[in-house]
Amino acid sequence: MKKVYLLILFVLLSCSLFAQEQIRVMSYNLLNYPNTRDQHFKKIISTINPDALVVVEMIQQVGVNQFLTNVLGTDYAAATVTIKGTNGAGNDGNDCAFYYKPSKLTLIETKAISARTRVISTFKLVPINSPKDTIVIMGVHLKANEYNSPDNNKTNAIKRDSAITSFRAETKTYKASANFLVCGDFNIFSSNEAAFQKLIDKSTSGYVIDMMNATGNWSDDPAFNSVCTHSSTDLDTRLDMILISQGLQDKGGVDYIDNSFKIFGNDGNHFNKAVNNGSNAWFPNDVSIGTSLVTASDHLPIYADFAVGVPTGIEEKKTLPENFELLQNYPNPFNPKTNISYKLQATGNVSLKIFNLLGVVVATPVNKFQQAGEYNFQLSTNSYQLSSGIYFYQLKVGNFVQTKKMVVLK
Repeated sequence: MKKVYLLILFVLLSCSLFAQEQIRVMSYNLLNYPNTRDQHFKKIISTINPDALVVVEMIQQVGVNQFLTNVLGTDYAAATVTIKGTNGAGNDGNDCAFYYKPSKLTLIETKAISARTRVISTFKLVPINSPKDTIVIMGVHLKANEYNSPDNNKTNAIKRDSAITSFRAETKTYKASANFLVCGDFNIFSSNEAAFQKLIDKSTSGYVIDMMNATGNWSDDPAFNSVCTHSSTDLDTRLDMILISQGLQDKGGVDYIDNSFKIFGNDGNHFNKAVNNGSNAWFPNDVSIGTSLVTASDHLPIYADFAVGVPTGIEEKKTLPENFELLQNYPNPFNPKTNISYKLQATGNVSLKIFNLLGVVVATPVNKFQQAGEYNFQLSTNSYQLSSGIYFYQLKVGNFVQTKKMVVLK
């Protein structure tokens, strides 16, 4: 009984330790909330399990608390925001709400930046396990285009550009090393649009980086299939993005985890199709998730992971671990790279092996004598020729053996 208790305690401590090392930020257009689709939102968001969530198209103030109560539950808190429509000039509306896990983040400031059509909402947070660091999450919902209305859409593009001018005026005041990101529904159809070029313009401080590096027209072009977020029933356009600051790209403090940006439901095989049309690699064993995606909203949710205090390479720590431990890889699922971290209580011969579902060893990334300490190994599907599927990775040091599961998603 004592052994069982200690094992449970060890697992709980391990999970707690790992949870503190990552922050998952999610963005989602809710398609005119409040509505009657709570059960579908709940299934989607519980699957993604974000630590911070920006939502747009929150069209009634009552919806802010309804979404918290009916969808998110007691693990989350809501920022204080004022939902309002645009005025007669079409300015300064707000349909953006923000939720976060108090167990992972402390919200220290909420701010609304005046911008054309809708305000830009900013939320300044401190990670619980790294109180010296801050991250600013900004939510946008830029003016949308109209169908078959080229003249109006020229004006709409100007409105988007004006909003980003307000955004850059704010971020220009930030330090060069500031950790901030902007996410939401940008309603930008091309990297050539003036608003997008202004976002990524590095000639002045406060620019943001597109992790997907997608250059061209993002609408109705299969070449950009992998970045499409709209619509869930006919996937052919990129509208939703998470763009990060140079501070989040650079190592140290809060860091963007490479290749962790995901479009939930876009498996690269559903261009011009509904995401629940046939099989989908995102939910091969639970088709109800696909049903929820197409029912909940016309947009797909997006998310990215950020590391706080996670080693960036194989390195020994001055403070030695109290136990041997193999951590869950991140990101997971992944393509093409993921990080595998482990802790060595004592010096020994270390073996880290990758197995397929048949139990066959397909790779041995580590097989050598190592000193006690903490280590991180970056696994690349290109280096080890791993195809899509489920794999197991196993750490063995003397009599200690621990195995975890990971998923390659291509």
